[in-house]
Amino acid sequence: MALVTEVLLVSGVALDLVGAGVLSHAHNAESIVELREEIDDGDEGAAVGESDALGTHAQLLAEKRIGFFLLTVGLVLYLTGLVTKSPEGVALMGTIAVAVVLAGLVTSVVFTRVVGSRVHEQARRAQEQDDPDALPEQ
Repeated sequence: MALVTEVLLVSGVALDLVGAGVLSHAHNAESIVELREEIDDGDEGAAVGESDALGTHAQLLAEKRIGFFLLTVGLVLYLTGLVTKSPEGVALMGTIAVAVVLAGLVTSVVFTRVVGSRVHEQARRAQEQDDPDALPEQ
């Protein structure tokens, strides 16, 4: 029973780590797109404390990056602590942790490619038909 508990703990934290990395990449990419749009449009819309909308987007991007970086580092430390403290052994738990992280990364890449291509195709069709209602839902 202890092995099952340890595997569940280590696997859960490992998947949290993968999720933090994937979310970090997505939020950073989204912020960069918004920043590029802001540069192209030149619209004003500053947040409190920032001189313009471009500064606001740059500030938000920096905050997202450091936030997700710290989350990722925290999860790595937590996962390392779980693995080293496990009564089941560092080698076994370390192998499980690495395997779960790798499986999570592979699953994320495959899922992103498959779903991303579907969404891209739907968006392309909606653009051709000039029908924004044909866009995929969130």
